[in-house]
Amino acid sequence: MDFKKTIIAVMMCGMMTLSAAAQRSYKLPRQHSEIADRQIESNLSTGSPFADVSMKDVCTRSPFADMYSASTAISKAHDIFTPNAGTASKMVDYAKRFLGTRYVLGATGPSAFDCSGFVGYVYRNFGINLNRTSRDQYRQGEKVNMSNIRPGDLLFFSCRSSGPGNVGHVAMVVSVDKASGTCQFIHASVKKGVTYQKFPDNGYFSRNFIGARRILGTSVDKRSNVLADR
Repeated sequence: MDFKKTIIAVMMCGMMTLSAAAQRSYKLPRQHSEIADRQIESNLSTGSPFADVSMKDVCTRSPFADMYSASTAISKAHDIFTPNAGTASKMVDYAKRFLGTRYVLGATGPSAFDCSGFVGYVYRNFGINLNRTSRDQYRQGEKVNMSNIRPGDLLFFSCRSSGPGNVGHVAMVVSVDKASGTCQFIHASVKKGVTYQKFPDNGYFSRNFIGARRILGTSVDKRSNVLADR
């Protein structure tokens, strides 16, 4: 009888020990834990995440590897031929030298400008020849959506003399605020001469806006060093 009680007591002690162990979380040895932490940090870093590496490996080893390579090459080529912000920045700095210069119809600078004469003068200083009038400048370069606008691009508007829907005024973008969806341009204003203007203005320029064109990096940009500046 005493033997049976002893066996039962031993079994109960064993069960209690297992239950206590089950309630405690198992801890990896410190060395293993440090290795796991480093791996997690590596996978979450921006350098070379595990998922990205795996995806690239799958793409390059799949039956569609040639298509993937071609797509990558096109993407890199697009990056190479994207105009460098440095050229546009220099144009913006050069243009602001003429702030306050008076407006004279038909004037091409530097003592006076009309709108197309002003942007033409700025571009010509960087080896790019634009057409003389705003209407003809609107036929140059490439159309660009306002969501992709950047400094150096040209904005075109109608005006009282040109009539609704007809190009009669041009300005050059000097800065872009992606957060607010606005930009600032510089232009030769009839009343104020060369000045800055915010766009959209929910007023005159918003009502008369026609479109935007890009000159830098297009066929119009025939500078000898054009590829180096892109």
